[in-house]
Amino acid sequence: MEPETEYYQIGGFHAHSEDWFQIYDDKPMIDAIANDEGPELRPGGPGAPIELVLGILPYGASYVLMTSHQMWAFVRKHHLRPPRRPSWRVDDFVSLSPIYFATKGDLQDKLKTYKVKSQKNKKDKEDNSPANRGFVQLRERGSSSNSGNPRADFENQRVLYRLFTKTATPGALGLINPPWAGAIRVISIIVNTWHKDRRRERFDNPNIIDVGWTDVMLPEYFESRRVTETVHIKMKGLALKNEEQNAVPLFTYIHMCYLTVFSQPFEHGTTNQEGTVDILYSDMRRLFSHDAANVPLVVLVHEDEMVRGVLARSGIDVGSFAPVAALFQRGQPQVARLFASRGSI
Repeated sequence: MEPETEYYQIGGFHAHSEDWFQIYDDKPMIDAIANDEGPELRPGGPGAPIELVLGILPYGASYVLMTSHQMWAFVRKHHLRPPRRPSWRVDDFVSLSPIYFATKGDLQDKLKTYKVKSQKNKKDKEDNSPANRGFVQLRERGSSSNSGNPRADFENQRVLYRLFTKTATPGALGLINPPWAGAIRVISIIVNTWHKDRRRERFDNPNIIDVGWTDVMLPEYFESRRVTETVHIKMKGLALKNEEQNAVPLFTYIHMCYLTVFSQPFEHGTTNQEGTVDILYSDMRRLFSHDAANVPLVVLVHEDEMVRGVLARSGIDVGSFAPVAALFQRGQPQVARLFASRGSI
């Protein structure tokens, strides 16, 4: 499938779907989409969820979209007028990701969040829907330059995972089939600090309790469950201090890109009980010094500011890291170290 370049907005402010049924009433459109069993809207087959596209703009607002292919199939099937408004372009969005609706109610609930309130007496109308009004207000105040990034980063990480599990169609998301799909390195890492540390300088001079990481190759991991390395380093002295303060030490099991905290011995490798800053920084440099040729590296982290600081003090060039979206650029992707914050996932 050739990459899509045009997208059409379903519901919400200045929607392309306004030309289809009744303006200000999405019910006929929702009924038509929900009752459509064609392969364009249900790639998984009849009875499978409806699959549309969620697009996030640079300032954080989002819209539910049809691809150009879906839109033309839909209007022809239902004898509707094609939208008169210019389409959204693929480059208008900082992320495009699949969004699924198992029932008509799911679609109805989502589109309800894009319903705009009356602006009869307002000259310059804007998107005041519950889903987007906060982002519009931030943009108007000039404080939204980075507000869209966390949402888009999360969606781009979903796309990356789905590309490897073959549960997303690259072309529908405006992507070429990525040349790196055969091999990508993923490091999942967490730095656990003293929970009572509230110092301003805690990011520059943290009290580290322990650190854990897992290093895998995808999609090899999905097929063999082979892990390149799983490491747990418990910092000498500080770990005992943390336990004495009734905190829970981090005995980590980092499984692919998911991390679970257990109050039990580390079962998936050997814990270094005598960790020091010098040992930690040396192991970090070793971990990041054996990049495979022409294989991108994705780093999954929790509390990215803390991890970036630790990596930088280890001698790692964190300035060379780029968002996951860098993998999705058109043409031959550049080999880069990519940094993804998992937040509280």
